[in-house]
Amino acid sequence: MLGFFSGKLYSQKQQDTLFFRNGSIILGEIKTIKLGVANFDPADANDISVQLIKLRTISATAVIFRIETTEDHVYYGKIMANKKPGYITIVNEKDTMEWLLERISVLYPFKDAFLDRFSGNATVGYTYTKSSKFGRLNFDLNASYVTRKDEITFGASGIYSITDTAFSRDQENINFKYNYYLNSTWFLTAFVSYQRNVELGIKRRYQQGLGAGNKFIKTQRVYGWLRTGVAINQQESMDDVKSGTLTELFGQLQFNFFRFTAPKISFDFSQTFFYSLSQKGRIRNSGQTNLSWEIISDFNLNLGFYNNYDSEPPAPASSTLDYGIVFGLGYNF
Repeated sequence: MLGFFSGKLYSQKQQDTLFFRNGSIILGEIKTIKLGVANFDPADANDISVQLIKLRTISATAVIFRIETTEDHVYYGKIMANKKPGYITIVNEKDTMEWLLERISVLYPFKDAFLDRFSGNATVGYTYTKSSKFGRLNFDLNASYVTRKDEITFGASGIYSITDTAFSRDQENINFKYNYYLNSTWFLTAFVSYQRNVELGIKRRYQQGLGAGNKFIKTQRVYGWLRTGVAINQQESMDDVKSGTLTELFGQLQFNFFRFTAPKISFDFSQTFFYSLSQKGRIRNSGQTNLSWEIISDFNLNLGFYNNYDSEPPAPASSTLDYGIVFGLGYNF
């Protein structure tokens, strides 16, 4: 009866359907399922977040979904209602299977349109004091594009000091990263990046790297990645001294923590370490920690902490350590 009713609703409305354990039914559109919570856009109402334990089943046959499970499986298919409480039926061109809702880690529409595969966030912040006539601007942009095997991410950030007489580019970072997934957890990785850091005496640094990684944690609230490989870079100091080509081993550890019930909070932690093969004893580290709190739909308050260390900075008189706190308003797209 439940499956038949779901099919009738779809044929009439062409909408996704949530079936609750208490008997309620809501029509609309599934945005995502992430870490135990479904984000849903009801017809004629504002977006809602629903814990999966409250759902009996789901029907969503208008588009293909990408479904990641807590057992590290990845499926593509449409979703049909299941007569078992707490289960859905995944249907694709090759197979039909039933799956427990609570064992879904991530689900989102995998649409054919190019722009529908993009997601990301942008943050901007500004501080100014009249007494010192000093202002500081910061921004942070992250975007990703995902296909069945590929993941492309782009990131850019900057911190600038502004006075009545000067404009200083204190820190700039631009990076482009490509991951090719061999299976649901292992991937090959390549990246190119640009960096500027006045505190460490870096006028510009260009870096390219190749390696491999593993998504070693994928639960309903935590993601964890580990990447390692070889990188080469070319850098120029604030004194216009060029280094030539330098080779390094790199390792990156990254964690993402989520909470998608009110208040909606995400916490990202990333640290990258470099060991020089060209300069004996040189060690570098760069890291970023961000806390985001959603105040209204898609808008967040963001608090970030960055750290950079270089045991042998390009300019001898420069500091070996740079760190700071940034605050801004962000938007998810």
